[in-house]
Order: sequence, then structure tokens, then C-alpha cells
Amino acid sequence: MTNTEKRRRTAVPSQGAASSSGGGGAAKPTKPGGLGPTLRYKFDLALSRGPLVVIGYLGLVMLTVILLATVVVFTLHITGINGGDKHLSFPEAFWQSVLRVLDSGTFAGDTSLASRLVSLVVTLSGIFLAGSLIGLIANAVDQKISDLRKGRSAVLETGHTLVLGWSPRLPVILSELVIANENHKNQAFVVLAAAAKDEMEDELRLKVPDTKTTRVVCRTGDPSRAADLALVNVAGARSIIVLAGEDGDAGVVKAVLALRSLDPGFERAHVVAELENAEHAHALRALTDGRIVTVQADEVIAEVTAQACHQGGLSAVFRDLLDFDGDEIYFTEIPELVGHTYREAVLGFDTSAVMGRFTADGKVELNPPHETMFAPGDQVIAVSEDDDTVVFGGFAAPPVVEVEPGVTFEEPPQRIVVVGWSPLGPQVLHELDDFLSPGSRIDLVVERDLVDLDHLELPAFDHCEIEVHPVVGGPGRLLELTRSGSFDQAIVLGYRRELSISEADARTMLTLLTLHKAWGHLPSPPRVVAEMLDRGNVEIAQTTGVNDLIVSDELSSLMMAQLSEHIELGDVFAELFDSAGCFVSLRPAPLYAPDHPVSFIAVVAAASARGETALGYRRAATNEVVLNPVKATEVHLTAADQVLVLGLR
Repeated sequence: MTNTEKRRRTAVPSQGAASSSGGGGAAKPTKPGGLGPTLRYKFDLALSRGPLVVIGYLGLVMLTVILLATVVVFTLHITGINGGDKHLSFPEAFWQSVLRVLDSGTFAGDTSLASRLVSLVVTLSGIFLAGSLIGLIANAVDQKISDLRKGRSAVLETGHTLVLGWSPRLPVILSELVIANENHKNQAFVVLAAAAKDEMEDELRLKVPDTKTTRVVCRTGDPSRAADLALVNVAGARSIIVLAGEDGDAGVVKAVLALRSLDPGFERAHVVAELENAEHAHALRALTDGRIVTVQADEVIAEVTAQACHQGGLSAVFRDLLDFDGDEIYFTEIPELVGHTYREAVLGFDTSAVMGRFTADGKVELNPPHETMFAPGDQVIAVSEDDDTVVFGGFAAPPVVEVEPGVTFEEPPQRIVVVGWSPLGPQVLHELDDFLSPGSRIDLVVERDLVDLDHLELPAFDHCEIEVHPVVGGPGRLLELTRSGSFDQAIVLGYRRELSISEADARTMLTLLTLHKAWGHLPSPPRVVAEMLDRGNVEIAQTTGVNDLIVSDELSSLMMAQLSEHIELGDVFAELFDSAGCFVSLRPAPLYAPDHPVSFIAVVAAASARGETALGYRRAATNEVVLNPVKATEVHLTAADQVLVLGLR
């Protein structure tokens, strides 16, 4: 028999013995150690469960010591407690034991040997137990404060605005909602982001020092985890803003899916999501049946930049419509308008500028045909100082139109120089091509060292001609180019992809100084519109003579703040900023007003006769744009002034 066979024969009885001893199953495990290790193990488990459990155990031990001392004093009839010679009752003996646990000097008055021994034991136990208990309570309080600082406690707010994610746009959103909440008490602004709670609070406090009636609550967590979303009471939120942070569109989509797990139909709160990719934005709107409104920051900035360059003063108009300071857009149902035309509606509000109607089936119509009738359930879309100032003043006979409504307006071709490049470039050029008249020309000046000309993405042009000027040497070459021809406008874009934000803004301001040197001496210098990436640099850039500054983060932030309060404004903004929808334009005043003082309602009537809606006017002498003037205001518009109108292309 081989050694291997011997081992096999030996192993078989062992397995059988084990089986028989276990009743046919596996061997019964035995507990290691004895009573001491078991107690230590139980004690370790108690400590690992947190300070509250240990506090409970210490309290129980302390109570046991007090009860034992009470029983000893009471049953043995020990006297001499505090110098007395009488036998203590059970409650009094209990009270004296408690005093010796809490105060080590209490037993100094005991006179008998027995009372001193009992008091000494109780006092020593109290020193150990009470001291440990006080330390644990203090540690538990410190731990709770530490947990609160980590931002992991639940939010019990309701009706709050919830922001998921962190980005530089957040302070602007907060500042706008603070203004919107001024007329309401106890409003809450809750932020959930993967950043430290104290850092978020410090940043927001620095950028928005006065939050007035709005409480700011920050929590640390992952917006794409349903468990973290539960901390900020998604079910009780009035509106939700999802920001594109470091993870970009991927982070936004994951956060939206996490919201969907808590609210499958997005019926509890309207959601505004910031996305960078147009396809992602379209898909998200389609998959949620339009319940989520998407904002593409670059698209908004490009459209406003193109329109601001197209006509001076439009950037101020758009900013006034987007922020909560001044006039905003409101939806109001006016029963008196049912059965009446849009033309009658634009003349019926003295302190509001009507710009469209919101149909009962949820469709936005800006500047509809002026014979359009209001149906039951329709709402008027108006620009007004507040929602309670949209007051219908009644129907009145329209004023006499003193200008010829059949005179057409045609803009002459323009020559525009675009300096710099960014991801906004293709969209800006596309918008310019839609806005400008046929025969216009665009000169694109880019730094050869910063832009790969072989991969320069240029859109197809229908109305404009474009010429690309790659330059080397910066301002010197640009100065030579701008002096070589006659330009009407200039747009300066920041190299946001190739340079850091501070470096891109510094180069933009250097370019503005160059343009000011080239054109500053002219009697009518070309208008200059510049894109700034950091709001902090705006004040410095204004010293360069620039006409309009488009702050990238600001515009999209203002729009998201507005949409979080009024979700229906999404369709309004989409049509206002889209070159294919309604246009907002500044037209020569003689087309709408005679050369003598008239009430502004006469200007509104003249615009209505042309199929347009007048929203305000611009003074050429001061470049001031007056939005939504009172209809009874008497104005004298000169040939150089302009009227702000809304019309169809």
C-alpha cells in the first residue's frame, strides 16, 4: 500500500466521525475564549455603535451604583450622613447618593466610619463615571456639529428652489432669486453639490452678502444619487435647477435620471437643466415630454452677442427682460379680452407693454396677427414692473396714426470685424448671417498661434461674405488691419478654449484698447461688443470704450433664474433669441412717430398698423433705452431716435 493510499484510508473515518458527531451535518462551531473576552468583545461593539450607546451604558452603571449605596444606607441603618444621627428614609438616602456622585465635596460632612466608607466608594465611582459621561456628551455634541458642518443632515424646507451641482453661475442665480423673493417671507435656496458645505457657504456669502428674505442652505452630496437627493427634500421643492459642473452634460443627465427615480413624471416641481450639447438638450426635452426646460449657455450668449452687435442697446433690453430688477415678462389672464383682438389688447394696458398671448392649450404666440381674437382661457403676455401692475385699463378708441404705415425699413449692408475665437464663434457667425442684410461682410481676425486654421469651423453663409485674417504679433497687426478699411461694428471673442479665463479676458481687454486707439478719434466710431468670461473684469473693461459687454456666465444664469420661477418663459425666450422667430429690433423713430410730441400710445398704434408691437424707445443723444414706458407719457422722438419693436421676420 502506498503512502497516498494510507492517507486516503485515514481520511475517510475522520470525515465519517465528524459527520456522526454532527448528526449528519457540519461540525458545530465553538465560541473562542471565555467570559472575559466575551465581555470585552461586547464592550468593543458598544463603543463602535457610537457615543449615545456608551452614554446609556454609563448612565445605567451610575444608576446601579446609586441604588446599591441607597440600599446599603437604608437597610443597615447607617447614620452620620452630613453629621446627622437619624436613620434616613429610602428617598433621602437615594438623594444623598446622587449628590455624592455629582459633587465630590458633598461627603465632607459625614461623621461615622460607615457613612464615610459608603460615601467614598460612591464619590470615587461618580468621579470616574460622571467624568466619563460628561466627556462623552461633549464628544457627542462635537461629533454632531462636525456632521452638520459636513452638510449631511436632512433639509426640512418646502416650497424651496433646489440647485443641483456647482458652477460659477450659481452666485448670479442666487442674487436674482433674492430679488425675486423680496416680496415673500421665509424663502429658501437649497444647494446640493459635491463640495464642502462650508466652502460653498463662504463662496456664496462672499458673492451675495445680503440674501434679504432668502435663506441659503447647502448640503454636500452627489446629485446623481437618490439617497443624497433625499437629504434636500426633492418632493417639497418648488423648482429645481440642474447645473452643468465639471462632469458637463453627463453629470446633468445622471442628476435628471436620479430625479426621475423620485418623481417619474416630473410633476412635483418644474426642472431647468443646463446642457452644452444641442442634441442632448433636444433629447432630454423629447424624452420628458417637455417637462424639463433646457438651457444651452453658449447658444444664448451667441444669439445675444450677434443681436447686440447688430443694434446698439439690444443687450440692455435683453438683460432687463432676463433679470428680476426692473421690468419682467408676465402671463396674466384678463377675462375682459375674450372676444377682442390683439390690437385692442396692446392699447388697453397703460403700465404694461403687451407682447403676445398664451393660448389655453399652452402655446406661446409673440406678436400674433393683430386681428387675432382672445379665446376663453387665453392669457396676455406682457412686460411689466410686477405681476400686480398688469392691469387692464379698458377699451378706448385708437389714436390717429400720423405716419405712413406702408413705408418699409431696409437695413444697409454692414462690414463687421470679429476678433478672437471661441466655441461661440460658429454660432455667432451663423446668427450674424441671419440678422445682417445681403451684401454684408465679416472680417475674422484670429491669432495663428492659438487657432488651427485647418480645423476652423465656419458655418455656411447665405447673406454675408467672410474673409479670415490670421495674424501674428497681436495688437500691432490688428491696428494695421482696422485702419485699412471702414468698419461698422466689431465683436471681440475670448479664447476660452486655448487660454485660461484670466488670460483670455486680459487678451480681450488688450484688443479693446487696440480698437479704441484705432477708432477713438473718429467722430462716429464703430460699435464694439466684447465677450467677457469673468464678471469681475467688467468694470475694468468698461474703461476701454467698449459699447456692450456680454458676460458669458451672467446671461445663462439670468435665464435659468427666470425659468425656475416661470417655466412657461422657456418658449418666449426661445423665440426672442432665435433668429428664425420673432425679432426684437430698434427701428428709426420717423416710421412710428411724427416730429412733434405725442403720447406713447400713438407710437404703439403706429407700430400695430405695421403689424408690429412697440415695447419702448431709445434716445440717440444719451443711448438710453426706455422699456415699457407709461402709455400716457408724452414723447418727442427725433429722426436720430429709435423705437423698440417686436415683429415677425
